[in-house]
Amino acid sequence: MKKEEKICVYQNEDGKLYMPDFKVNIQKRYQVPIDDVLSFFKKLNNKNIYSIYIRSSIVFGLGIKNISDIDFFIVTLRPLTDFDRLMIKKHMDKLNKKYPFITKFDIGYFTLDQILSMKENVLIKLSSLCLYGKDIKEKIKNPKPGRDVAISLSHLEEEMLKTKNEIRAGIYDKTNTRAMCVWIMKRIVRSGLELVSEREGCFTRDLGLCFDKFSKYYPDKKNDMRKALVLALEPTDNTKVIEKIFDNLGNWLVVEGKSLGLITVNCDDIDKIVTEKAISLFDRDRIICLLRYGPKTKFDGTPPADFDFLLLLDKYQNKDYLLLSSFKKLNSPVEIFIDYRDQIILKGIKNYQRGRHGSYFFKILASADTLLGRNFYKENERELDKRKINSDLLYRIEEYFYRIQKSIINKESPSKKDIKKYLGRIITDLLLVTGDIQFPDMHKHHYTSVISDILGRVDVLNADTKKLLAKFQSKPGIDISLLSRLVGVLYKQYLEIRQNARL
Repeated sequence: MKKEEKICVYQNEDGKLYMPDFKVNIQKRYQVPIDDVLSFFKKLNNKNIYSIYIRSSIVFGLGIKNISDIDFFIVTLRPLTDFDRLMIKKHMDKLNKKYPFITKFDIGYFTLDQILSMKENVLIKLSSLCLYGKDIKEKIKNPKPGRDVAISLSHLEEEMLKTKNEIRAGIYDKTNTRAMCVWIMKRIVRSGLELVSEREGCFTRDLGLCFDKFSKYYPDKKNDMRKALVLALEPTDNTKVIEKIFDNLGNWLVVEGKSLGLITVNCDDIDKIVTEKAISLFDRDRIICLLRYGPKTKFDGTPPADFDFLLLLDKYQNKDYLLLSSFKKLNSPVEIFIDYRDQIILKGIKNYQRGRHGSYFFKILASADTLLGRNFYKENERELDKRKINSDLLYRIEEYFYRIQKSIINKESPSKKDIKKYLGRIITDLLLVTGDIQFPDMHKHHYTSVISDILGRVDVLNADTKKLLAKFQSKPGIDISLLSRLVGVLYKQYLEIRQNARL
């Protein structure tokens, strides 16, 4: 079997990547040190360790004497203590002296919750073998080439910036500069493969294959990538050489990754992109304001599925919808809508409606981030009727109860993500009605976190409702019986709040 066939995972007919069992082939010289590692962890018997994986070239029988590391992932239930990590490190240092043909025993630590939500779980799915504990591969979806496997690429920008800052702080000497050079150049070379993974229909971590496949599509960058490959294998202690690779190739990889939609852009990037696009499409004197509303991140710090914008123009023109459709070409997670000032004034501010959103949405826009112009909604929110806002919120709560019922009754496999979203929005709207949160808080609380946030509040939901919410959160799937009880008590509390609201 050729090296490429061993180390490169190609997509199946369904477009997904699978790691064939027949590719696993640990060489004899590595079996003894691996057994030594396992013996240590068995004696340690730390109940917090959930599973241990060996990964990369050793798994595929491609380890090279005096060059290859042995890479491990340790998955834990909770973060390991500093003492535990120190014990493990000391033992690995002993093994390094015992087996000098192994360059390094490299260990990555993740909690179970972390690894299941991180891109790095691709490495467990496609290039790892479980040696100890419970195998979590079945809990990880099979990725597709492209965005799913953009692991190095997604971290490259922050890692280059961090490394540059560390260089300026003078923390590197000749020894640790070479170690840093190997690590960051591997990131760069593997980022090149991730850039073309979808076009090649494959995934690999092998540096030589990464270089070859990248060079097919970007021949003008081939020489720069070859320099990065050489530095990954023959590192330098010259930080100026490393920074030059960052400037000539690393930054380009990041820009290209963002343009291809492989790197998740942050909120500031999105704000800049949408602002520049709005100015290029519409006359500045027509733009009253451009607003971004909603939370910048989900509960785990990752960006939301999309960022929401509202563009307020002076009055309607026939070309507006055609111009607005140009935002689709941005290849960015953006939803943008248009309001017209003259229409809002003619209808009356207290009668404001945006699609299914009632007058409460005017309050949300009043507290949104203003990217262009002056916030018309902020300047006019005093004209709103609080009773109508509460009435519109309670109407929307009814809509989300209906969506939960419809999802359970009419869908063969209802999505827990959708159910959690509906529950989160019901709770958010109840809190707005009772005054426990204010409309500016809507830009902080993502629906993925609001259920957890509310469990600490004692004034709004009773103990039974909180208990059922916590139980629903903890279960991996949807327990229809549990959800039915939860909806029942939650609806009862909704009715109590409705009766107490001043409408």
